[in-house]
Amino acid sequence: MSIEQNRNTAVKFYERIAARKFNQLAELCTDDFAYYPDLHTEPLNLQGFIDMESANMSPTNEYDMQLKFTIAEANRVACYLTLDGIMQRDVYLGHEAKKGNRIYMDFMTMLKFRDGKICEKRAKYNMVDVFQQAGCKLFD
Repeated sequence: MSIEQNRNTAVKFYERIAARKFNQLAELCTDDFAYYPDLHTEPLNLQGFIDMESANMSPTNEYDMQLKFTIAEANRVACYLTLDGIMQRDVYLGHEAKKGNRIYMDFMTMLKFRDGKICEKRAKYNMVDVFQQAGCKLFD
C-alpha cells in the first residue's frame, strides 16, 4: 500500500474513534493488531484497545477530538491529536474526580501498517496531567 493510503486509513481510524464508532475499527486493523500503551506492558489486542479507549473517553460524554496533523513514511503514520471535554462523572478510571472539570489533552500516536491495515499502535500522553485536570487525587 502507498504512504497516502496509510495516511487515509489513519484519518479514518481517528474519525471513527472521535465518533465513538468503535465497532467499525476492525475493518481498518489486522487480526493481530497490537496496542502498546506503555513500553513496560504487554500489548493489548483490538478489543483490549477499544475497552481502554472507551474507558478513557466515556467520563466526558461529549468531547471534541481533533487530528491536527500526520507525518507518514514507509509503513508508519505519526498522528498528533487533541481532546477537549467536560467531566460528566465523579469517577475517572477508578479515581475520584470532579464532575464539571474540563479535560484538555494532546497526544502523539504511531501507527504501523501491514498490507494497508493498522497492525500496531503506540501512544504517548501525559496521563498524570489528565488525572489532575479531572480533579483526581493521585498522591497524598
